[in-house]
Amino acid sequence: MLRGMIRTILQKTCACLCALTLMFTATAPAYAASLLRDAEIENTLRSFISPILTTADIEPDTVRVFIVNDKTINAFVAGGLNIFIHTGLIMESETPEMLMGVMAHETGHISGAHLSQLTGASETATIGALLSYVVGGAAMIAGSGEAGAAIMSAGQNSSMRNLLSHYRGNEQQADQAAIRYLEALNIPPTGMLDMFELLRRKEKQYMGNADPYLRTHPLTTDRIATMRSAIQHSKIPADAVPQSTILQHQRMVAKLYAFLESPQRTFARYPESDTSIPAQIARAVAWFRTPNADKAIASINQLIAELPNDPFLLDLKGQILFENGRVDEAIETYKAATAILPRNGLILTDLGKSYLAQENPANLHMAINALERAARADDTNHQTFRQLAVAYGKQGNQGESYLALAREAALRNEPRDTLLYAKEALSILNPNSPAALQAEDLAREARELIKTKKDS
Repeated sequence: MLRGMIRTILQKTCACLCALTLMFTATAPAYAASLLRDAEIENTLRSFISPILTTADIEPDTVRVFIVNDKTINAFVAGGLNIFIHTGLIMESETPEMLMGVMAHETGHISGAHLSQLTGASETATIGALLSYVVGGAAMIAGSGEAGAAIMSAGQNSSMRNLLSHYRGNEQQADQAAIRYLEALNIPPTGMLDMFELLRRKEKQYMGNADPYLRTHPLTTDRIATMRSAIQHSKIPADAVPQSTILQHQRMVAKLYAFLESPQRTFARYPESDTSIPAQIARAVAWFRTPNADKAIASINQLIAELPNDPFLLDLKGQILFENGRVDEAIETYKAATAILPRNGLILTDLGKSYLAQENPANLHMAINALERAARADDTNHQTFRQLAVAYGKQGNQGESYLALAREAALRNEPRDTLLYAKEALSILNPNSPAALQAEDLAREARELIKTKKDS
C-alpha cells in the first residue's frame, strides 16, 4: 500500500551525499521531500539489490532501502548502510537494468567506504532524525537554488575544488565497481549507459554548461564513454535479464505512476487496449483514485483470479476495501496476503489497523499480535507504533502505549515528544524490563538530539 511519510527538513546545510547525480530543479523544493512506503515496490527494489550486495560481500539484511518522493533523477547513500532512491529515478527507468546499474553504483559507494557522514547526525540520531537529515540534505543539495548558489560560490576557491575532485574520484570508483558487480551477476552494463544518456539529456535542461570542476560527479559524457567501453568488452547479451524481472519492474513503475500522477494521465498511458498485468494494476489504482471503488475492486479481482497467490494484489485490494469502509472484507484480504508474506511489516500493520477499526474488543489481541509482528519485521514505520499505542491503550497497558508513542515520535524526528513519552513510559513500566530499557534508550537519544539542536 502506497503511503507517504512527511519528514521535517532541517534548516541547515548538510554534508555532501554520495549520489548518482545532483541536479538543480525548480520542481522539488527542500520542504517537499517525503518518503513513500509500499510493500510491492520495496520488495521489488530489495530483489534487485540483494544479489548486488551479496556480490560486493555486503550482507543484504544490513542495508536499508528508502523511497524518496521526488521527481528528480537521483539516488544516494548516507548515514550508514542506507540507500535512498527517488521516485523520479524509478519512473524514468525504462528497464530494470537501468535501475540495477544505479543500485550497483550506490553499492560501490558502500563497499568503497565513500560515505560522507551527515554533520553530527549519524552518530547520535534515531532513525527518524537520520531520515530527516538525509532527505532534507538531499533536497537542499539536489533541488534548492540557495544551496546550489552556495556550492557554486564556495567553489571559487581551490580548497572547494579539491574537495569536489575527491568526490568525483569516488564516483568514478563506484562506476567501475558497479560494472564488476553487474558482470558477476550476468547483467549487461547497457542499463548504466542508458541511464547516463538520460542524465545527459536532463542535465542540459537543468544545469546548462556548468564548470565541470564545480561538480561532485564526473561529466556525464565521460561516464558514457566509460560505459561504452565496458559494453564493447562485455560478453553478456543485451537480453540476459529474465522476463520475470522485467515484469517486476514494469509493475513497480505502473503502480508508482498511477498513484503519483492523475487518473486521467494514467488512463491515457495505460489504455483499456493494454491488457498487460502492469496496465491492469495501473488502471485499478486510477479507478480507486477517481474514486470508483467498485470498478477498482472488479479490476483487481480479475487479476487475483489470474494470480491468486500474489500477495501484492491482495495488499492493494485490502487498501481499496479499507479506505472505502469495507473493513471486514479488508481484514480477510490482508489475512490472505500475510499468509503468503508472513513477515512483511507494511501488510501486517494494515492488518492490525483493520482489526482496530472494527471496534471489536474480541479482536484486540489479534490487532496487537499483527502490529507487534510488524514492529519486529520493520522498525522504521511510524504508523506501526501509532497503531500499537492505540491498541495498548485500549488494552489498558499504558506503559507500552507510551513507549509506542515515544518510538513513533522518534521516527517523526520529534525529540521533545520522544522524551516526554519515554518519561511517561518509565514512570509506569517495571524497572529493568526490556520495555523500560527501550524507553531509557529513547530518552537518552532524545536528550542528545535536543542538545545538538540547541548547540547548532
